[in-house]
Amino acid sequence: MTELKIQIADSFIQYLGKETVEKFVQDYVTKALLRLAAQEILADLADIDIEDTAWKEAREKAWQKNNYFINVIAHA
Repeated sequence: MTELKIQIADSFIQYLGKETVEKFVQDYVTKALLRLAAQEILADLADIDIEDTAWKEAREKAWQKNNYFINVIAHA
């Protein structure tokens, strides 16, 4: 893991507390990674043909399976 050092005003650290600022920075990094992953997924979606026969069959099987469970639960 790489350690990255940033400079933050002492008054800011004193006001919020070191642990709070560290949590904010870690949350920001986590959200940035999620955004990057989402962008990659969206880029991949452009290459997927949802009208493909295999996709249609998979959707139909998923619908039948979920519909079965919904009916079982509803009639229980």
